[in-house]
Amino acid sequence: MSKEYTVDVAVAGTGGTGLAAADAAASNGLSVIAIEKLDQIGGNTRISSGFFAIDTKEQREAGLHLSTQEAIRQLNEYNHYLNNGPLTKIIVENAKPTLEEVEKLGMGIKLNPTACTTQFAHRGNPYAGGSYHMYQDKEKAYPRIQKSLENKGVKILFNTTMQDLIQAEDGTITGLTAKAENSEDITIHAKAVVVATGGFGGDKKRVDRLMHTDRLRKLGVPSMGEGMDALEKAGGINIDSHALIHAAQLAKSKVTQKTSKKHLAGFSDNPLTRVLLTPLMWVDPDGRRFTNEDTVYDTVLWANAAYNVGGMYYILVDKTTLEAFTNGQEMTVSKAGPGGSTKKGDFISLADKAVDDGIAFKGMSLEELAKNAGFDQENLLNSVKRYNKAVKFKNDIEFAKRGIDLKFSVEEGPFYAIKAQVAYLGTVGGVRVDDHFRVLDSSFKPIKGLYAGGANAGGYYEGQSYPAYEGLASGFAWTSGRLAGLAAVEDMKSKVNKDGSIK
Repeated sequence: MSKEYTVDVAVAGTGGTGLAAADAAASNGLSVIAIEKLDQIGGNTRISSGFFAIDTKEQREAGLHLSTQEAIRQLNEYNHYLNNGPLTKIIVENAKPTLEEVEKLGMGIKLNPTACTTQFAHRGNPYAGGSYHMYQDKEKAYPRIQKSLENKGVKILFNTTMQDLIQAEDGTITGLTAKAENSEDITIHAKAVVVATGGFGGDKKRVDRLMHTDRLRKLGVPSMGEGMDALEKAGGINIDSHALIHAAQLAKSKVTQKTSKKHLAGFSDNPLTRVLLTPLMWVDPDGRRFTNEDTVYDTVLWANAAYNVGGMYYILVDKTTLEAFTNGQEMTVSKAGPGGSTKKGDFISLADKAVDDGIAFKGMSLEELAKNAGFDQENLLNSVKRYNKAVKFKNDIEFAKRGIDLKFSVEEGPFYAIKAQVAYLGTVGGVRVDDHFRVLDSSFKPIKGLYAGGANAGGYYEGQSYPAYEGLASGFAWTSGRLAGLAAVEDMKSKVNKDGSIK
């Protein structure tokens, strides 16, 4: 079985990128078909919580007066200028009108001011923490968005997975092929194709190869890289794809896979998450302390630090610390990432259960713990000795941890090493594009008819890391999609003959 369609614009994927691209094209009078491999729109955007934008009405109403110039400067510096400068500029400048369009489509938006940021490290930076426009009632919003697009003439084919791009002999893209759930072959002839399939976060083996470790924890929608493969086959150059590493999880813990009003994706209803989310002593798989644990208050820096030791590390605690947590004598619990359970619990019993479940190790002495966990004994003993000295004098000469967080030493057995893994929410980065999201070939020339945005477009990130600005990936998804759709509109206008036919 097979079906063929002919339209102006074909959009592959209906996350924020694809939805915005379809809206931009349809709003300008073009015929649009969007394909979606799942049975609903939203893609990986459904597990995001908000949108990074500057100088919005929400910010002005809150008394925030932020400049796009300063936001661009901060992002360029964060990325060490390895990002695409013109692309970053156009994204930041167009995030506000894109957000306004998303609101018109049916998404509720509420600003999360800096004082309310869940990432405590951002409290002093309104750009990192005060530019987060939180999505409201997402479950009801996406049906409204779908209805808005359908009213504009957009046709959506669900349970339909992109297979390949159709490319003429001169390299021009003339459509795409796809496969429906019932094995029906779909061919869509189009004057422009926007690839918005969301990277390849569902392909863990591919992510493991890319990130050079198999210790990362996967969350999110299973995008398998169909779009990326097709883009590269058509001549696109993958310049910076990487996993969007995002906080960490207790190993093997049961976590949520979507966000809600109360919790982010990755939330685990286990009181032991408060051990995960406080700056206790961390060691790498060889028993060596490796970072300033205060990074737990910043989702990205936390993930980056742990990724540097392979994406897996251990939280080192003793009996006294766990008893203190049982009695509520804990440090400020980070809300970066999914957040922690507030339930009471016997933390020694919880740690013992973690040992039984194979996600923690125990020893009556540090030597026994090193043997059971596979740590280098000398590394562990020396690391604990230095850490305890830092706690005693409130002075961390190794990693400059704040004195207020040097609260719990590691001195009284039994001792525990609780395993944690860096999580990732799909992939970001992708093929080289210009500042209007036309895909470029190896000669930096546009591949005619081909556009990409969101987790298929490169140039917004440094590579391997993700700027610690809340809502950045989601804002980029919607905004890049809208700009890609508008570029397709503009390019088509330049090809229109006086009689209205396409050149």
